Amino acid sequence: MLFLYYVGFAITLAVAGPFLLLKRKARAGLWQKLGFIPPQQKGSSAAPALKQGGIWFHAVSVGEFNAVKPLIEKVHGEHPDIPLYVSTTTATGQALAQEKVGGFATVFYFPFDLPFATGAWLQALKPSLVAVVETELWPGFVDQCHKSGIKIMTVNGRMSPKSFRTYHRLRFFFKEALLKLDCLCVQSIGEQERFVSIAGTNDLRVVVTGNMKLDGLSTISDTAARQLRSELNLNADDFVIVAGSTHEGEESAAIDAFAELSSLWRERGHQCQPRLIIAPRHPERFQRACDIVQSKGFSAKRFSLNEKFERDNDIYILDGLGQLMKYYSLASLAFVGGSLAPIGGHSLLEPYAYGVPAICGPHTYKTRDIARALNELGALSQVQTAPELTRKIEQFYLNPSSIKECGQKGKSWIEENQGAVARTLACVMQLYDTTSGASAGTTGSTARESIGLLR
Repeated sequence: MLFLYYVGFAITLAVAGPFLLLKRKARAGLWQKLGFIPPQQKGSSAAPALKQGGIWFHAVSVGEFNAVKPLIEKVHGEHPDIPLYVSTTTATGQALAQEKVGGFATVFYFPFDLPFATGAWLQALKPSLVAVVETELWPGFVDQCHKSGIKIMTVNGRMSPKSFRTYHRLRFFFKEALLKLDCLCVQSIGEQERFVSIAGTNDLRVVVTGNMKLDGLSTISDTAARQLRSELNLNADDFVIVAGSTHEGEESAAIDAFAELSSLWRERGHQCQPRLIIAPRHPERFQRACDIVQSKGFSAKRFSLNEKFERDNDIYILDGLGQLMKYYSLASLAFVGGSLAPIGGHSLLEPYAYGVPAICGPHTYKTRDIARALNELGALSQVQTAPELTRKIEQFYLNPSSIKECGQKGKSWIEENQGAVARTLACVMQLYDTTSGASAGTTGSTARESIGLLR
């Protein structure tokens, strides 16, 4: 079965390769993805070879890296002698990983799931443990780790209902890979049940550790927020809408809502002037967002040009990586993208870390459990269409007390449910110790029992 998988993967790569090479994003890190190790990581006259036997964390892109970053930092802080390796698939994830952990971890692109590519990196790193973030289940890579005696686990494991349907249809294939995992640290009971259903057995080694994204929400201080507000020329009583992680169609929806709110502000002489900040999800859409702003008769001010609000019709485009969390500190209200567009929704947690309530569209299957929890608290507002988004924003604008109430509910829930990083760290270190003998050697079975794996 695995042989057929490799053949199919290779054929797909050969057919799609020429087309993918035309795209800049697909070319990023291509040699590393094919298993070529950079000289500075192999060891050369200019640089010593990297240390082997450490922990390899794999995070696909920005969202996954942001989730695992506090865990990586915690491992490094408490165990600075353990070599750390961080791989990503996307260029945006790679850039963020290099910036945030490149000073103490080896950062590289995850190889294609073919024996020569994954094998080259496993041989170069010889990791004691591989920790895969969320749902990246590569059967060939898992098999190679298993056969090499390398422990492999998931952290912050997640499986949306949509992903579950796909995996369940192919469970005859993915079951084998799941059972080769030494541990699955998952976000919720719902995730646990979905993974167990695919494996078809309660013997799957699963522990519910919670969602590490709740721990990784590092907010800026009130002083820093006031400084940022001053830099953008925002007044303390401005009604700031931050539209975060937007996709095609969502910038237009946010701008239309802003236009209606601005008309309402002028008609009623309301003291709180509306302001709009838009943060497109992908860098290649930064210019597109500016073009949409201009086409609707507004003026685009850009983060990358150090611009600020000057006139009533200015809209600010946050065209920089890793900035959105900080800018939620300015928000009176947030719209979280990827939810009106059928993407599945992006992080709903970041605005609530500042006590800012969020509005999202109907497509939240990627953040289903968090959306459900916030909905049950009465903290989250979901709309079905762009006109509904406009109406909901106007309701909040005219009823400021509801903003504070919803935002505080979400912030309190986050504070009550933090601690996933510490629970996951315990699992990681126990598995690492059983492989490396780095500390007072527990056996594999003892480690599993002490982790409290659910069966």
